[in-house]
Amino acid sequence: MLNYSQERLNRRQTILEGISQDLTHSEIAAKLGVNRWVVMNDIRFMQRYEDPEYLRAQEVQEEVRAERDSAVTREKSFVVQNDRFEKLVGMSLREKSFRNMVEFYGPELRRVLKSGDQNAAIMGLPKSVRRTLINNGIITKGRRDNMLTPQAVKHLT
Repeated sequence: MLNYSQERLNRRQTILEGISQDLTHSEIAAKLGVNRWVVMNDIRFMQRYEDPEYLRAQEVQEEVRAERDSAVTREKSFVVQNDRFEKLVGMSLREKSFRNMVEFYGPELRRVLKSGDQNAAIMGLPKSVRRTLINNGIITKGRRDNMLTPQAVKHLT
């Protein structure tokens, strides 16, 4: 039993470094030259006893993942297109589509705004129109409390 604990302590530092670098269990196991189940059991052991170094390694792992995800997102085509559009027009694609939808569905939205019960007026609209308005942030989604968003009201008045 003592031998097993010593083996676990020998693997511990490599496992913590692997977690900090956001490596998979298989990659850590390949580094150690053991089966991945051994690594998973060691990690489960650290989780059970709330190892402070393990918790720090997880925080570093989250930072690494967030940094990598933001780098990937910045390179995606829709982000590049949105930036280019914003430089040309001075507003984002999302804001422009919001304005277009408010103008396109203006008569229906004004009827909703003038009605006493916004929820009933919104429920009177076709489902496809409601779905479009929800997707563009013009109305709120709810079962019995649908209403125009403050941005839409501001744009309509």
